Amino acid sequence: MVNYCKATLLDLFALEQLEKDCFQAEAFSRRLIKNLLINSKSAVFKAAEPTGKIIGNIIGTTKKENSTSVGRIFSLCVLGQYRKIGIASQLVKTLEEEFSSRGIKKVKLEVNTNNTGAQRFYKHCGYLKSPAVLHNYYRDGSDAHVMTKDFSRS
Repeated sequence: MVNYCKATLLDLFALEQLEKDCFQAEAFSRRLIKNLLINSKSAVFKAAEPTGKIIGNIIGTTKKENSTSVGRIFSLCVLGQYRKIGIASQLVKTLEEEFSSRGIKKVKLEVNTNNTGAQRFYKHCGYLKSPAVLHNYYRDGSDAHVMTKDFSRS
């Protein structure tokens, strides 16, 4: 049984470790995670075992684009041994529900052009790859695809 709920500052160190476990060089810093946890324009949800161990999280942010509020999946992370059992899908759904409750109709994300597994996952969640490629997006110089989902059409 996995529990999904908003993360708090009490989860800061566990979320930082989760980022390091999932992303190594691209991991978010403790300071950035803390800022995201306290910022009203962001939402951080965690997936935790009954013991309280955090096994996944999703971080979303919102911003105005051409007078429309747009959501962004900033980070999605699930520990390796807990993948492919629906945790990431439930985290995405939870964040989308939060965005929807804030009146957001469109969500964007960036995904490494080499990460075909993540691209398939997001496509399965209803995200479409835009023609835009962000060159040298990641620290290692690799590129990113932008993927979007428009709720106003569904």
